[in-house]
Amino acid sequence: MPLVRPDELERAAEEALRSAGATDEEARIVAAHLVTANLAGHDSHGVLRLPQYLAGIEAGSIACGAEIETVRETPTSAVLDANWGFGQVAALRATEMAIAKAGEHAIAAVALRRSNHVGRLGEYVELTAARGMIGMCFVNGHGGAHNTVPWGGADRRLCSNPLAFGFPTGDGPVVLDMSTSAVAEGKVRTYRIAGKPVPDGWIVDSEGRPTNDPEVLYSQPRGALLPMGGNLGYKGFGLSLLVEAMAGGLSGAGTSGPDPERGGNAMCIIAIDPERFVGKERFMAEMDSLVEWVKSSRPAPGFDEVLVPGEVERREWQRRTREGIPVDDETWRQILGAAGSTG
Repeated sequence: MPLVRPDELERAAEEALRSAGATDEEARIVAAHLVTANLAGHDSHGVLRLPQYLAGIEAGSIACGAEIETVRETPTSAVLDANWGFGQVAALRATEMAIAKAGEHAIAAVALRRSNHVGRLGEYVELTAARGMIGMCFVNGHGGAHNTVPWGGADRRLCSNPLAFGFPTGDGPVVLDMSTSAVAEGKVRTYRIAGKPVPDGWIVDSEGRPTNDPEVLYSQPRGALLPMGGNLGYKGFGLSLLVEAMAGGLSGAGTSGPDPERGGNAMCIIAIDPERFVGKERFMAEMDSLVEWVKSSRPAPGFDEVLVPGEVERREWQRRTREGIPVDDETWRQILGAAGSTG
């Protein structure tokens, strides 16, 4: 398994995207996003996606150089249309817009539609937290990309519908980035590439029966992801419906249904400026106190310490920056093949 320096991997991804037709800005943003996902340990949203994006450009499903249009706008909200361009580029634009509006008006929400895969949501709420704000992000499959059963169901009816939030603390942001399905589809893909069975409680076959075979998710008749929560999966199912409302409903992309326009991502990003509520200093003090309090708990058997969301990613980022990013052999082969096809 190759270990690749982050700067080398980012440069290679950027060159491949540019050769395939992406603009310089698009190639820079997307390549950086993929590599930061790897650095954070979220390989399912890292360079593993590069062959998918290059194939999308070739097929015409990703429109290089697409204009991001503002469909509606108020002082505290906006709806953007990405015109099926790169998701990371459009999502970054939406995040920057929400942050700017919240800085003026305390809270803002920006919805995005007709976007391709936006990548790791944690990056957008991390950016919001880095500006001293609370960030919340919701993404659905643009009404399609169904891969998850509803609680008690055996048929695909929903996307994995991820959500994320982040807020600043003195030691770095607390960031939760999660799918409302038991696991993100990309995680199953990594097990499939590695030829390993997935853990219990992740997927079911086409009849709704539990299975550990990742191939079931991709072969006909297709299986599906389960809602997050195991025997409490109705909680993940309920959160998934919330994501549908926030991302698909508010953006105008549409919620999951039988006749989606096409698979893609719709998104809603919310930014809240604590300065307009209690002041940033008091808010930060409260967050630092909260983190200190929960981490003061004695570790349970089998645990060494209590970790808040985002700590594992920061530690992995430091390790991979120092040692390099591991890229499994099959993903590396696919990347080389896809990059070679672009010249």
